[in-house]
Amino acid sequence: MKKTELEDFYFFSFLKEEELLRLKEISIKKHFNKDEILFYRGDESKYLYFLIKGIVKLYTYDHKDNEVVIHNLMAPSLIAEIVNYEESKFPANCAFETKAEVLLIDYDKFKKEFLLKPEISIFFIKSLTKKIKVLENFINYNISSNSIEKIIKFLIDNESILINLKQVKIAQILNITPETFSRKLAKLKKDKIIQNEKGYIKILDHKKLSYHINNF
Repeated sequence: MKKTELEDFYFFSFLKEEELLRLKEISIKKHFNKDEILFYRGDESKYLYFLIKGIVKLYTYDHKDNEVVIHNLMAPSLIAEIVNYEESKFPANCAFETKAEVLLIDYDKFKKEFLLKPEISIFFIKSLTKKIKVLENFINYNISSNSIEKIIKFLIDNESILINLKQVKIAQILNITPETFSRKLAKLKKDKIIQNEKGYIKILDHKKLSYHINNF
């Protein structure tokens, strides 16, 4: 555990200084290594988790015991805050994809002292709305029968985190075999729409990529 600093609470910059100081008092900062587990499906949470640095994955397993990645979260972001809000159990597992820092905020105290503030309510609503959109995208990726469509949609919707996701991880998220994924990328690379260096993808031509997705 590490002592928190006020700069760790930049995402709550709309609060008054005395409120930030109180938030600091009810929080602790913890460092995690890649592949460490933050929580398991079915666990209960005493904390509101906020990812300061790094990337986490929320995942579960299908009936064949294959890992199914539901979502990758990149800092800064709340993690599974709906569990706190509904006082329910975690519906999935959470593991770290990179080294990371997480703020653990005592939720009972946060609920009593902060949750009813309009600014905090709006903050929660925005965060949940963003995650609903991600869930919609996840469903769309997985109901699509066209693997290139899945790939292009993912690249467009998640461009900001491509620098942190190797192509083998993206293939896993989209439930596409690495071999099929590589073949589909080869066409986009040949057309100079993307480049692929050391397993990481970068979009070179957004217009052409959007044209592809609009013509399925």
